[in-house]
Amino acid sequence: MLTDDQSEVVRRAVEWIEANVGLRPTTSAEALYDQMETQSGGNLPVIDYPFDGRKRPSFAGSGSILDYTIVAGPGRVLDFGPGDGWPSLLMAPMVEEVVGIDGSRRRVDVCTQHAERLGLTNVSFVHVRPGEPLPFEDGSFDGVTAGSSIEQTPDAKVTLRELCRVLKPGGRLRMHYESLSYYAGGHECELYVGEGGDLMLYDRHIEEEYVKHVDLIFDLSEREIIEIFTRHGVEPPNATPEVLADLKPHISEAVTWRTRHPSCRTLLRWLPEVGFSSAQATYDGGWFARRFFDALPETKRPREMAAVDEMLRPLVEVVVTMECPPVSQPGEWDPWVTAVK
Repeated sequence: MLTDDQSEVVRRAVEWIEANVGLRPTTSAEALYDQMETQSGGNLPVIDYPFDGRKRPSFAGSGSILDYTIVAGPGRVLDFGPGDGWPSLLMAPMVEEVVGIDGSRRRVDVCTQHAERLGLTNVSFVHVRPGEPLPFEDGSFDGVTAGSSIEQTPDAKVTLRELCRVLKPGGRLRMHYESLSYYAGGHECELYVGEGGDLMLYDRHIEEEYVKHVDLIFDLSEREIIEIFTRHGVEPPNATPEVLADLKPHISEAVTWRTRHPSCRTLLRWLPEVGFSSAQATYDGGWFARRFFDALPETKRPREMAAVDEMLRPLVEVVVTMECPPVSQPGEWDPWVTAVK
């Protein structure tokens, strides 16, 4: 966690870079997700490793997948921003069809490869450039899911309007999102030195609900970047003007992008404005499954996914209808949102 002074150092570093380095505007799809071999870090049950309901990630993951599936329904589902295939690939056996849309070509390729490896025939993935209209007719889908993806688009409100357009009347959107309230109290501004030789800065403006991202890529290794910090008697995140001036000649690429992160209150206001008939913040199946797992004796935890799903489904069906306060505490994720067209 950064102190207020350290957060201010990072924010001043962003200002120095903007004034002294030619930054190329880009998107998170190009700057981040096209560069990742794996977005999940190998942490997705079934996709990355065998399911085992006796372990908390698998058990909780089933709660999340049931949540998306129960709310979106068993018909044709659009999964917006599937990343490495979550929740698309695990929803597929429970619904008629899943179509995953991602702004990153690499993520589409990864998802397609996972689907083929898992033998799934009712799921497909399509690349759509960030901010472009979806290539579907009005009312093409029975349900829509979105897991921490809408905030990665150039205009989150426009994206919500487009998702409403492709939903059938009465269709439901179920979304998980990254509200900046999670970072309040010490994580507003952060700086990381990457293993690949880059400097990533996050300048989060919580009240204004947006993040300014800067990524500097160097012809230096991580060790060499750290050595320049050390030469000036500081360590990351203390990127002083002197450190940045020494790093500047080694910059091979410098990009920036901005993401809008609507809070739950903002989403509940926007959703009726873009065409949904109603919107509600609720508790989510993954939140419930984690707590249920902790309360279950080890001998009562099923190993197989079918048994876990059978145990959780009737409970998650109730949880997803339970209204939740729209504001969380710092360091906690905000409630999930259901919107009905």
